[in-house]
Amino acid sequence: MRILKYNIIVSVGLLCILVFLLVSCKNDTITIDTPDQLFRPVGLTTYINGNVVKFSWVPISGATYSLELSRDSFAFVQDLKVIPLAGVLEYTVEDLLSLTRYSARIKAISKDKSIKDSDYKQILFITGIENIFYNPSTIDIGSNQVLLKWNNLKQVSQIVGSATGVSDVIVLLSAPDIADGKKLIGGLIKNTSYTFKIYNGAILRGTVLAKTLP
Repeated sequence: MRILKYNIIVSVGLLCILVFLLVSCKNDTITIDTPDQLFRPVGLTTYINGNVVKFSWVPISGATYSLELSRDSFAFVQDLKVIPLAGVLEYTVEDLLSLTRYSARIKAISKDKSIKDSDYKQILFITGIENIFYNPSTIDIGSNQVLLKWNNLKQVSQIVGSATGVSDVIVLLSAPDIADGKKLIGGLIKNTSYTFKIYNGAILRGTVLAKTLP
């Protein structure tokens, strides 16, 4: 009889515990926090090749991007470019100025209107040296002249040739010269090493060396 009473008490106790657990589970709710703002893109890097820069970053789910580029130090005012990007994880910008400091920043744009866009991730970089000249071949070089050639898709205005002990040779380029991407530079000194530089206004776009024949 005592054993029976003991078993009944244990059973009732276990039943009470089970009921308590069920009620507790029903009252507890599991919540998943949804961020109210996207995180900044991480891993923003630049690969610089002359005056060409390639940007890359780590992707964020549910976002497009806005890339800004300016020719200053984090002011984002001078020559500002705003580039909307979607469906890409890298982007290349060409025709920047040589040896020039640039600022860039990127933010994630939320596809969900209930979630705010991210803050900006910023980076500073300096471009390398652009060179649109092609190296002259042996048939392009004479004793007092050199035929210079360059990428005719680039905007240019003049060529300056210099050598030790002689006056600079300054050649203004005509529209046909620019379209053809070549110019015969005459009036040179024989057996002399020249450095030729091509400009667009004051902007250096290329340098090439050539030595005239004896």
